[in-house]
Amino acid sequence: MKRRILHVLTVAVVAVPGTAVAAAPASASDAPGFLCNLTQNTWLRTAPHGQVLRTLTAGRGFRWHGQGWSEDNDTWIYGHGAEDPSLDGWVPAGNTTC
Repeated sequence: MKRRILHVLTVAVVAVPGTAVAAAPASASDAPGFLCNLTQNTWLRTAPHGQVLRTLTAGRGFRWHGQGWSEDNDTWIYGHGAEDPSLDGWVPAGNTTC
């Protein structure tokens, strides 16, 4: 009996934190710019073709600050992803709905 109660409590402890994370509301940053969505997983970079800062997830938001760079039909936009609004960088414009 004690073993069964311990098992039920263990399952409850594991299940509750996952539920709390899923219920957290999504919100966009209040930074200036245009709100877009990412159409595929993409890297946030220090510069166009620069070092990778982090991976951004498809379907999440991207706040474009209005800056862009283009060369040879390769367009990049500057902003931040929903995963970390404090970290700005560059993503290929073709990976967004901007």
